[in-house]
Amino acid sequence: MTDEAAAARVIRFLRMVAVSIAAASALLCVLALIYTLFIKAPDAEDPFAQAHRAANIRYELVWLGISAAAVAVALLTRSLAWAYAPLCLIGLETGGHLVHWLVAGGRFHPQPPEIRERFEPHPLLVGVPRPGVHGPFTHTPERRRLTINEGKDASARRVFVFGGSTTYDAGVGDAHTWTTQLSRRLGGGYVVENHGMDGFSSVEVLVASLFAFRDAKPACAVFYMGWNDLRSAHVATLKPDYSDFHLPHQRGNLGLLPTLSIESYSVVARLLVSLARPPLDRPPGKVSAEYDPRLAKVYLDNMALIAAVTRHHGVKPIFVPQVIDHARHATDAGYGWVPLVPYRDVPRVLGLLNEDLRRLAARLDVPFIDTPLSIRWHADDFVDDGHFNAAGARKFADGLAEPVARHCGP
Repeated sequence: MTDEAAAARVIRFLRMVAVSIAAASALLCVLALIYTLFIKAPDAEDPFAQAHRAANIRYELVWLGISAAAVAVALLTRSLAWAYAPLCLIGLETGGHLVHWLVAGGRFHPQPPEIRERFEPHPLLVGVPRPGVHGPFTHTPERRRLTINEGKDASARRVFVFGGSTTYDAGVGDAHTWTTQLSRRLGGGYVVENHGMDGFSSVEVLVASLFAFRDAKPACAVFYMGWNDLRSAHVATLKPDYSDFHLPHQRGNLGLLPTLSIESYSVVARLLVSLARPPLDRPPGKVSAEYDPRLAKVYLDNMALIAAVTRHHGVKPIFVPQVIDHARHATDAGYGWVPLVPYRDVPRVLGLLNEDLRRLAARLDVPFIDTPLSIRWHADDFVDDGHFNAAGARKFADGLAEPVARHCGP
């Protein structure tokens, strides 16, 4: 055999290796598509289940196209360099998945635009709802989560509700939020407006309350919060404005850090862009199951100021204690939203914060609606650690309807 013939055989072998690798990648993409389209059932508790499914399909189609192009290039080009060039992209992406698994502790999931673009920056509040439709969530032009108010009287009294993501109701679509269900139960005499926002603590709500009542005065304002304040418990450098931990982390919590659309199509791009983002480290401090009196004082001072601001505008404030899923917190394996309190101790410590809020309400003569504390909550009332599903939101609204009507009525 001549040297030229031997070289040609080697080239054919290397070309078939390239074809085989690209074909295997294409086959994996096809299998992933079949799994996404026909086997994997959407998470019934995820309001963005369809958006996640669509993002996965787009990702798999993109890499199926790259793999198919790699097969065609390997078969048609005369240059081995061109035949192997697309394989470099495929190899990088495969390695990126492994790195993501090791670093992030789980699979890469492309981020749907419905989630990525849900909030926009705000100079005072870090972030607010971006107007428009974002999957199952609708934000009004006033940058509020839509509450469906149907069949209301022309003279209906307004009820504003404030709080974090459990008021915004991050676990359900517009028709099932507890504010929408509360509006239904209150009847034609009341209109409910949802001023809740993901991550808002008493600091953001205090700032928001300074301006929320100037254009339209409601009959009353319901304040439902506490969990987001508790995440600053035991922070060694705790500042009254939460500027040492909670507020800087809000940009990451709300997806307001620098992002590129290509991150939804490449795990390598996601990893590279993440290197340019500021790290969101754990706050300085020691993990403790004890009640933090410094944090409690900041929270209660803020709640007293919120009540004073609300009354200054001629609006009646109402406090509601925070409830979360106790069953899920019964283990030590949960998500550390409150980083310096052991996971299983969060419900107990939050309960102490609620009791302090009750005493503050009595001292200030602010109505304290404690019916949520007497409801028998179950794990199947929540989509996660503390956000309601549709059933949980309905139970919560049922518990609030009568006392809200009584306190907000004429």
